[in-house]
Amino acid sequence: MISRRLFIGAVGAITIPHQKTPPYRVELPAPTGPHAIGTRELHLVDHSRPDPWRSGPRELMVSLWFPTLPLPGTRAPYAGSAVAPALATEMAGYLRLSGDTVDLAGSSTHARRNAPAARTGPTLLYSPGSGASRIIGTNQAEELASRGYLVVTVDHTGEAPVEFPGGRVVMPCIPWEDPVAVRTATDTRVADVRFVLDRLRVTRAGMFGYSMGGAAAASAMLVDRRIRVGVNLDGGMYDGDQPSEVARKGLDRPFLLFGAGDHSRATDPSWEAFWAAQRSWKREELLTDGGHGSLGDYQFTLPALARRNGVPSELLTPGLGTVEPAVAVARVRRAVSGVFGYFLKP
Repeated sequence: MISRRLFIGAVGAITIPHQKTPPYRVELPAPTGPHAIGTRELHLVDHSRPDPWRSGPRELMVSLWFPTLPLPGTRAPYAGSAVAPALATEMAGYLRLSGDTVDLAGSSTHARRNAPAARTGPTLLYSPGSGASRIIGTNQAEELASRGYLVVTVDHTGEAPVEFPGGRVVMPCIPWEDPVAVRTATDTRVADVRFVLDRLRVTRAGMFGYSMGGAAAASAMLVDRRIRVGVNLDGGMYDGDQPSEVARKGLDRPFLLFGAGDHSRATDPSWEAFWAAQRSWKREELLTDGGHGSLGDYQFTLPALARRNGVPSELLTPGLGTVEPAVAVARVRRAVSGVFGYFLKP
């Protein structure tokens, strides 16, 4: 999740002009791979594991993104109609706008809904930031699917609004100010990932994640050898105020750290600890003119929403930096696809 402080607290009082404009619809950057893409949603229930935040077994919603044949068909929406208002309110709130300025259900992805899957390459898992929906990784999922991967984006129920079959929406309920709850959320993410691998019968995969999802990718690799390579997009690797277990122990499989703004192993003790302990290929890439939001779909959605509603550009700088959206998208896509292409593809 991007803290609202990154967008609002750092710039003081700003008057945003009231403009009566049609609601913003997301325009995703076009995938650059050779394949057309499809998508479908899966509702998964882990009857062996109680949900830590609510009564009943652990339930997850995941989206599959995959190469398909270039046939006509209906493109999938960016967000489901039942959950879209809650997600729109969150997105617009970063810019002090109301949720009705955003139409996520009316926004289209590049993927055909429920299209038949063509032959796919390796499986990749994606975990979003704390409190963030899986839709925030849509542009990266589409790009990788267009390059032949099966990409599985996971919502961690209880952290962000999630829409289940029949229009049932489960809202977030985690008290992030409680260190015990944060530790539980971290452990739950790792268990979620392992369950998804089990249900999809995946024996060899890569994983990438944004913010807390990037830390979860490393933590999942520590305990599950099916994940052969990982990418952390700007996530601190902590247990409380100390480096996490994986940061202290490192991994024996390849891992990429991708930081934004001034976040690097020079400024983050958990990254420095991981770097020293890492026993396999490692690389650090930095988007120094970007911000934390530059590594998710926020990089292009928020500037477009701001322009449409006359929001001053300085409100965006703390969270997104000064990098052009297209440049940030291309940098992240190139780094992520490059790592998985080198270490996973035959």
